[in-house]
Amino acid sequence: MIKNVAIYCRVSTEEQKKFGISVNDQKNSLTDYCKKNNYNIYDYYIDEGISASTILKRKEFVRLLKDLDNIDLILFTKLDRFSRNVRDANNLLVELDKHNTFFKAIDEDDIDTSTADGRFIFNLKVNLAEHERNKDSERINRINKYKYMVAKTVCTGKKIYGYDITDKKLVINKEEQMQIKSLYEYYLKSNNLLETVKWFRSNIKPKSIGQVRNYLTDKKYIGIFEHKKLGLIEGFCPPLIDIELFNKVQQMINKNIKNYHCKSDGKRIYIFSGLIVCKECSFKMSGGTRGKKTGYRKIYRCKQHFIEDKCCNTSAPTENYIENYLKENILTLANNYFIECTKKRKTIVKNNINVIKDKLDKLVDLYLNNTIDKDKYNLEYNSLKEQLALEEEKIKRAKRKDNTDSIKKFINSNFLEIYNTLTETEKQRLWRSIIDYISIDKNKNIEIKFI
Repeated sequence: MIKNVAIYCRVSTEEQKKFGISVNDQKNSLTDYCKKNNYNIYDYYIDEGISASTILKRKEFVRLLKDLDNIDLILFTKLDRFSRNVRDANNLLVELDKHNTFFKAIDEDDIDTSTADGRFIFNLKVNLAEHERNKDSERINRINKYKYMVAKTVCTGKKIYGYDITDKKLVINKEEQMQIKSLYEYYLKSNNLLETVKWFRSNIKPKSIGQVRNYLTDKKYIGIFEHKKLGLIEGFCPPLIDIELFNKVQQMINKNIKNYHCKSDGKRIYIFSGLIVCKECSFKMSGGTRGKKTGYRKIYRCKQHFIEDKCCNTSAPTENYIENYLKENILTLANNYFIECTKKRKTIVKNNINVIKDKLDKLVDLYLNNTIDKDKYNLEYNSLKEQLALEEEKIKRAKRKDNTDSIKKFINSNFLEIYNTLTETEKQRLWRSIIDYISIDKNKNIEIKFI
């Protein structure tokens, strides 16, 4: 006997734009179907703007699978809302069988895994859908291969610095060609990427470090297109610079990379890489080194100040300074975080419930005053009751599972004893697992934002 039903809806961004497919239409149809069949709706699982190519990318579907013990039947509108991947489909059937759960497409009568014929038709249609998808992919790949390998045309309208696009082909922009050539020559002269970036910004155009680095390594400037799938395509476009100049720059870049990352004991690791943010300008602070006579010390500097002089944050705290602060204050910081999370969660849920209850009261007043008819009242009332049930379910889930559990477990262990035995790589992984970012101002004051 069917007791609890899960309603699953999905639509991709492309489908929304091209065909106007709506999640709300699916949700309303499935809800009406449950009412007509006296099914109890356990929960709604909605993946919006997501492709059906794989289950792992669909967060709500993954959540649905975790709730299978409480679900007897999964309802969706059409097969392509559910799965178009043979492997995923077969794995789903095995997993659902373990929980004695079935699924049904209400707009396709033959998709119903509670019957032998329904399971057969399901497998058949999934195989056909995947076959069609693979054929489409092959056709697109053949077209792209011809465009790149034979016609030597670009497939996007994105401009590449140094070139213009004419009739879908790259043609040299003479002014930008001279700028790229000057860039390569300056880098050879300075032997320093940051100095080269400053020069480029002052004399040509404001570009990021990553953009300038890409200019210095882009094979298109010697006529070679590097395609992820097709590999190197020679003669793709007219070269901007001669190959000898390009090769000299590549040799210098590779040498500088090795010198930067390597020292006597191997690769240098920055424990807080990617976590440090400048409090003054909100840009990431990058790792570097300071001191030669007294030994290298790892530091973190604001790129906006160090490269562009656009930020007042001149501080360059050492890694030891940040690490010692965390070791001394992590218990206090974490406990304050737990208290703040609990208050915030309760406040949000409580506010949402109060808003929905207020809407219900206003709806009743509108109906009693004959402002809306009975059908509209029932539709709005049922919708608000569903929203209220979802919010109340959030409270129940919050009691069952606290999102700060992992941090509590980490802090309540013998933290310092364990931490001091870790390698730098292990320390890096540990901090990234619990910290979203570390904010540092010009006076080296530190603030922590947990995940």
